[in-house]
Amino acid sequence: MTTVTLKDIAKLAGVHPSTVSKILSGKENIQISDGTRKKVQTIAQELDYRPNQLAQAFRLKKTFTIALIIPEISNSFFSGIAKSIEKESYQAGYNLVVCNTEENSEKEEKYINNFISRGIDGFIIVPSQKSTDHIKNLIKRKIPFVLVDRSFPSIQTNTVVSDNVISAYKCTKYLSELGHKRIAFIRGINELSTIRLRLEGYLKAVKEFNLDQDSELICGNGFTLESGRNSTKEVLSLEKPPTALIVSGNMLTIGAIKAIMEKKLTIPNDISIIGYVDDDWASCAITPLTVISHQLKYIGKKSFSLLLEQIKSGDIDIPVSRVEIESKLIIRDSTAQLDENLK
Repeated sequence: MTTVTLKDIAKLAGVHPSTVSKILSGKENIQISDGTRKKVQTIAQELDYRPNQLAQAFRLKKTFTIALIIPEISNSFFSGIAKSIEKESYQAGYNLVVCNTEENSEKEEKYINNFISRGIDGFIIVPSQKSTDHIKNLIKRKIPFVLVDRSFPSIQTNTVVSDNVISAYKCTKYLSELGHKRIAFIRGINELSTIRLRLEGYLKAVKEFNLDQDSELICGNGFTLESGRNSTKEVLSLEKPPTALIVSGNMLTIGAIKAIMEKKLTIPNDISIIGYVDDDWASCAITPLTVISHQLKYIGKKSFSLLLEQIKSGDIDIPVSRVEIESKLIIRDSTAQLDENLK
């Protein structure tokens, strides 16, 4: 199949190829008659003309492609953000490539380096946080990027995160108001900034409301269902088990519920639970779950707008923004006033 070029259209229209280029690129502020414009557009349509994206990218020094690097596409938290970013990028005329790292820093770095060599316009990254070298390399090479959900205190860059300290504090405070003093925190991967900040909020409330300060109530180092199950079984097996749980992750929460059921305990009669869960099932469970809900659409939208601003400015050194987006505590049936017999 022969590729149709600007020269082919120009020959049939009786104009110069540069005129065809200007018309088909949508430039309105040029002195071309409506008749010529319509004639060129009609010929291009009849010949099924397709712009040479590679040549266009070379000429503009832009590929109109961005990469989203996330740790787990099956996690509704990240897929919700990805869906929002895809919508925003499409509307802005950008292609989005989504890469799943499985919290593997080597995989993350390989993806980033691969896309740099292909001339990517920018990145939105949820980093594994096991290394900062590839992030620093992006800054050094003046490649636009935005970090989402996780951040590096030592690196100043555009970042969009949830209000992790405040949300964990709100959870603990609410459970305290229900009479709970032994509140366990099932945390997730310890090294992540998200988890450290949630732990900070939890500990702040524990101290402020004179709750049990027991290191054994803080448990877990993973985001899988099994990690949630095992961590919950561990705290429920303590000589003095908790009467309430705060669970810092989607799959962790499912694992925690599974462990509670295996212990033949009921929610919330025997134990209250709050999950960091954005899934629809949380409100439809047999016992609807009290949750921290995140504004995933807005997180994605803000992440893309920060990246697009950086791409369009062409200046990596523009002032950076750390955007903290408010989350919401949605109270349902999985939390209740502590039974006097459980104190």
